[in-house]
Amino acid sequence: MQHLYLLRHGQSEANAHHIVAGSHDSPLSTIGIAQVEYAGDTVKSYFPIDLIVSSPMSRALQSAHIVAEHIGYPTDKILILEGLRERNLGEVEGKNYTEAPQHNGNYEDAENVPGVEPIEALLARVQDVIDQLRSRPEQHILIVAHNGCGRMLKVALAGKPAMSMYDQPRTDNAIIYKLT
Repeated sequence: MQHLYLLRHGQSEANAHHIVAGSHDSPLSTIGIAQVEYAGDTVKSYFPIDLIVSSPMSRALQSAHIVAEHIGYPTDKILILEGLRERNLGEVEGKNYTEAPQHNGNYEDAENVPGVEPIEALLARVQDVIDQLRSRPEQHILIVAHNGCGRMLKVALAGKPAMSMYDQPRTDNAIIYKLT
């Protein structure tokens, strides 16, 4: 049986400054680096990992590299999947949370935020990632991604509709979740 684990990237500079990042790139903060180093030690102690898969965004890829180094996994073997990119949050991206009063982390009513990626599109690309991973021989896979993608991975694996993503709790920075 294949085991999927999720690691949300460590605290990014955008997280640290209360900026809505979404599909904008934001590197890890100093705190984020320390968080992921700790997560790497945890992975090394408790989780046998055969494959690391990452979002192409710098905060996730940087996190994947740190974990890989901690567990002795070759960084050139990290599989980068575009489908794990964080959801585009439209016009609120790059704004401080106080400048984006409609920002609540959910965007259930995307019509209030022009440019937000439709939730069904997020579900479709996350489901494609799952299908790709299910076709692989590795049995213990660490997925390094984002809050929105992480919540949607849980929904897709449970076979629930896209809108049930909003019933999922937020995924915390640098915490490892067992998905399957």
